[in-house]
Amino acid sequence: MESSNSEERDQIDQPPVPRQDEAASEPGTSSEAFQSDEWWRASAPESDWAQPVSNPTTTEIGQRKEPGTADVYFCGRTNLFPLDLAIRAIGKENLTGLLRACWDQEPIDVLARDGEIVLATTRDPELYCPETLPILANVDPEVVANARDQQKESGTPFLLTLARNESIERQPALDLIRHQGQLLFSQLWSAPNVWIMFEKNADVLGGFGDVTGDPDVDDWSLETLRLVQNPEQPIGFDPASIPSYTREGFDRVQKLKLTSDEAQFGSQFNGARSVQQIAKNLRLDLKSARQLLFRFVALEIVECWPGSTTAKPEPKAGMGRLFGRGR
Repeated sequence: MESSNSEERDQIDQPPVPRQDEAASEPGTSSEAFQSDEWWRASAPESDWAQPVSNPTTTEIGQRKEPGTADVYFCGRTNLFPLDLAIRAIGKENLTGLLRACWDQEPIDVLARDGEIVLATTRDPELYCPETLPILANVDPEVVANARDQQKESGTPFLLTLARNESIERQPALDLIRHQGQLLFSQLWSAPNVWIMFEKNADVLGGFGDVTGDPDVDDWSLETLRLVQNPEQPIGFDPASIPSYTREGFDRVQKLKLTSDEAQFGSQFNGARSVQQIAKNLRLDLKSARQLLFRFVALEIVECWPGSTTAKPEPKAGMGRLFGRGR
């Protein structure tokens, strides 16, 4: 995959442009244009997040905004506005609200509070959790079915509903909610041309004060990337390509909770070694190297340059130490 030029990289690293500024800079763009987009139509016109699960008929916290007046902080497609940049913006700007990702299935919603990821969910309970979990073995099937129906209506994870009515133990349920949300979100990394939108709205978090957020959005993203089974590299995967840290990549990787495999793989990036050479040095097969590389590229920590026809001499002093905070 080829790196974009420095001008494009600088644009990507800038904070997201508020929707009103973007609209002003693009003549001919209107709210009707976005509403007519097929991705936009996939999202629900109104949000039910503020309704407590235990009492769906309770009045929402705060006043619901009229359609078309949502406080959209940023939006765009992931081919121009990378998914990682959207998640990082949540942490960097301490955002509170809802990140919605629209693709070829039911939209995926990520709730954020004060720059922390609270949970990821969808109104399709089968997409959220297609398997029967062991924790549900002793729960009345009708109770589970009712909780799933509530998820279809409000988007609240059915596991959270079951925990709140004490059908399952709370802490194991919260652990599963985190895992299922990350597993759900992981599907977006390989999905093409996803439409994403962040709405600043504290009301949507009104019914989730009992759920603790993840304070480090980079680590949260990395955990979702580890769940990607068959990553699709942009423009294919070239073992001869040479990974190199981006302008901020090396500083960011120091702060991540890397596994030992990730740390060793990342320590091989010196601007001269190809992916194939790195795999050989670490005795990895190309499939494993491809999966590891995908995580660094998706997080925009490294970019890959085409391999030169002439082998470059490796620097004598490489980055041989392990970095990152470790797990």
